[in-house]
Amino acid sequence: MTQAHEIEETAARWIVRRENGDWSAEDEVELAAWLDEGTAHKAAFWRLRHGWAAADRVGALGFHTTRPRIRRSRPWTILRGIGPRAGGAIAASLALLVGVATYTRQSSGDHPAASSQVAVQTPVGVRRTIAMHDGSRIELNTATTVRTASAGDAREVWLDKGEAYFDIAHRPDHPFIVHAGPRTVTVLGTRFTVRRDGEQVTVAVLSGRVRVEDATAGSATRAAVIGQGDIAYAQPHGTLVALAAPARVSAMTGWREGLLVFDNQRLADAVADFNRYTDRPIRIADPKVADMRIGGTFQIGNSAGFLDLLHSAYGLQIRSQANEVVVEP
Repeated sequence: MTQAHEIEETAARWIVRRENGDWSAEDEVELAAWLDEGTAHKAAFWRLRHGWAAADRVGALGFHTTRPRIRRSRPWTILRGIGPRAGGAIAASLALLVGVATYTRQSSGDHPAASSQVAVQTPVGVRRTIAMHDGSRIELNTATTVRTASAGDAREVWLDKGEAYFDIAHRPDHPFIVHAGPRTVTVLGTRFTVRRDGEQVTVAVLSGRVRVEDATAGSATRAAVIGQGDIAYAQPHGTLVALAAPARVSAMTGWREGLLVFDNQRLADAVADFNRYTDRPIRIADPKVADMRIGGTFQIGNSAGFLDLLHSAYGLQIRSQANEVVVEP
């Protein structure tokens, strides 16, 4: 078997394994690591994944049934028993499906039906990028969960928690919609970020224009239209818009480059940002210390350097404990 065939077989196994209802965040990390090993892995996976998603029937795979009736609970068990040659046949069959058939699943209401959505989750400290069928791209920050509608021409994403950067393909006749709790963000083609902390939603626009609406049932229609360099801070009681704040937008998107950027921010807020990326959080013991103002640019994974600066520049004491790091006067 050639290396190319081995890659396609592995990609095919990942695709079918992903159909498993027991797919976990750890599985997602393992798949992401395999994809990052080389462009050939990505090319094989996304090409075969596209064929899988586009197929109305999977009879060519030997299962002799329509896709909605596949047993999602144990597809990986099936693969284990078919041997390497059958695995290669699956890869070849998936490849043949590309561009051959179409598959449409319908969803309605405020949330996608379970059968017409794809969920992606990043663990703490992990970032990854996913590609949409329309050419749009979504970058997920740490501890983020999104669901995407996969029916037909649907261009909808549900941000359940965390933060994501959206680079949306321009389609004037088909808006792209991001649902973040009670807020909806509607765009035609632009680049922006959305961060959701419970009912608090922050939208920052890098280019283009977006409309941020309150979609709460029974509420009066409230919308804010923001453009390049603007930020919308939405909370249950209303939305505050900061106009022409490109420096702040740039700082808010520093995580895409692995950076945290602070500009005259409260130490408590800076620490909260660092804590999003670690399971061993920093805790500030004194409220007066928490209100200190700081600035600077730090690598996301270098909280030790951040703490060293607090000690050397501000004279703060750093006490390391088993499950946390305490900052004291």
